[in-house]
Amino acid sequence: MSSRKRSESRKVDERLRDLQQDVLVAVASGAPLPSVMTLLCKRAETLAKDAVCSIIRVDAAGCLRPLAGPSLPQEYTDKIDGVAIGPMIGSCGSAAFLGEPVEVTNVKTDPRWRDYKDAALALGLKACWSSPIKSHDGRVVGTFAFYFKTARRASKLEKRIVESCTHVCSLAIEHWEAHDHIRKLAFTDPLTGLGNRAYLAEAFPEILARAKERQEPVAVLFVDIDGFRMLNEAQGHKNGDLLLRSVADRIRKLAKSQDAIARLGSDEFLIVCAGRKHRAEIEAVAIELSAALAGRHALESGLEVKAVASIGIACYPENGDDLQSLLGHADTALRRVKASGRADYAFYTAHMDAEKLAQRALERDVSTAAMTGQLSVVYQPQADAATGAIQGFEALLRWQHPIHGFVSPMIFIPAAEACGAIEDIGAFVLREALAQAAKWPRHLRVAVNASSAQIICPSFAKLVEDTLAATGVDPRRLEIEVTESLFIYETDAALATLRRLKEIGVSVAIDDFGTGYSSLSTLRSFPFDRIKIDRSFVFDMVTNGDAAAIVTSILGLGRALGRPVVAEGVETEEQLEQLRSQGCSHVQGYLIGKPLPIESYADLVAPKTKRRAASATKRAGAPKGSAAAGPAVA
Repeated sequence: MSSRKRSESRKVDERLRDLQQDVLVAVASGAPLPSVMTLLCKRAETLAKDAVCSIIRVDAAGCLRPLAGPSLPQEYTDKIDGVAIGPMIGSCGSAAFLGEPVEVTNVKTDPRWRDYKDAALALGLKACWSSPIKSHDGRVVGTFAFYFKTARRASKLEKRIVESCTHVCSLAIEHWEAHDHIRKLAFTDPLTGLGNRAYLAEAFPEILARAKERQEPVAVLFVDIDGFRMLNEAQGHKNGDLLLRSVADRIRKLAKSQDAIARLGSDEFLIVCAGRKHRAEIEAVAIELSAALAGRHALESGLEVKAVASIGIACYPENGDDLQSLLGHADTALRRVKASGRADYAFYTAHMDAEKLAQRALERDVSTAAMTGQLSVVYQPQADAATGAIQGFEALLRWQHPIHGFVSPMIFIPAAEACGAIEDIGAFVLREALAQAAKWPRHLRVAVNASSAQIICPSFAKLVEDTLAATGVDPRRLEIEVTESLFIYETDAALATLRRLKEIGVSVAIDDFGTGYSSLSTLRSFPFDRIKIDRSFVFDMVTNGDAAAIVTSILGLGRALGRPVVAEGVETEEQLEQLRSQGCSHVQGYLIGKPLPIESYADLVAPKTKRRAASATKRAGAPKGSAAAGPAVA
């Protein structure tokens, strides 16, 4: 080799080393992969002056994804984007498929270019030499190609350039793949493949910036799957995960490319809708989403379930201009939907904030109600249905708010659970009820309601045991009443507490039976001592055949299980007679006695000697031929 050629070769080597160095610096600096590859193509074209350079990535599905081709028009690269590699897919698709260089010296006549030659020839590209870019483990991760404007082979210089460039391309693509994998782990929900909160935090500012520029609204749809925790508990976590994946797939199919979707946790999803110009379009998305999610979802072993979703919606610009504000308002709207008791969607309004503030005030007040003496306990008698003899009382909590007056337990108990005050309030009721029961005749029982939040608390059984010891009440006189909703969520914790109560000697009744998720499965979960028929069935049983049938079924179930049944809400003689005729054990309701302070039942709870004296006084004062005053049981 002449000295001139050796000098030229050294200069090429130096320029190639500079090229590699500049590309590696760009990679290390975190430049986007397309920008790095564009830099490489431009530098390669300065060395190979008669060539047009192209770099294409091969994705995990085996499809071509153009990365750079600065001298090629966008329309040309768009035509091959997403094309699957194969032995007859031009030079690049064939090289990627075969894993070896493919040199086509005449695009017009080579069969591998049959479907692509017109586009290449229109640009004056008559030959193409493509080499596979391989990772360190031998995978084909892309192709590096030189196009030529004459039908010819690649020169030695061009081959040297390609050899050097494919190596640095491999390093750049592998670095990008590793970074992309880490990014996906950081920004993707592993169960559904949707984005997570970190993804939302990054994507939302860009979506909002585009919306501001185009003066378009952005809607945040907060989606919650109703009853998911119940299904997860009943059908197992594997089926719960399958349902969440199915929901994610349906959301993904409905979303547009400009939307952002994320799973926030458990059964909560968020969709950021962009590109909808009017409220009607956003509402249409909510309606379509509700319909799609409400269909049947196939789970394990042929099981199918029907899911329904509640959706809360907040919109930019009227409801806020940052993610946290919009997410908070969408959550407020979602809570309104869920409080309505039916699956639906709702747009956030300022009125909902007033309701939220009122709810927070209620939670604040109820958290101090016990300490400020606003709570009291009233007692409603329970009688033997056949004889009318009073068997005991149910202790019922009352709250007299200093401003709002009487507040229904249906309102303040959920508030107490939400703010964490239910344990203190429950302990107050238990202490009050047992302190009163300690003064009664020993045959009278006392029933105390316990919320789900109390039962799943590990310390509840210990509280009961300690309070019984402190008051000296026989554990057999105490009955704890729970509802079926207890078994929807924390079944294991609930069962552990109930079993401990049974060990202490306390009886357990299932309250409002027939209104819960699955009455029969609930009875199977735990051997309850008594069953209480919900008052709604008793109220209608005389006039409504369906209600009467339900009452008859529950009474039959009680007999079959050997469990006494208590009918709540007995208000008329007709109801009482119908219950008696079907063998109902015990009754409770206004016909027997209203919930009143225990002083109103002094003649029933006084010690035996005092009750005899009171009875004699009543008989002496009663008109001749009248019965002595007593419980309202015929």
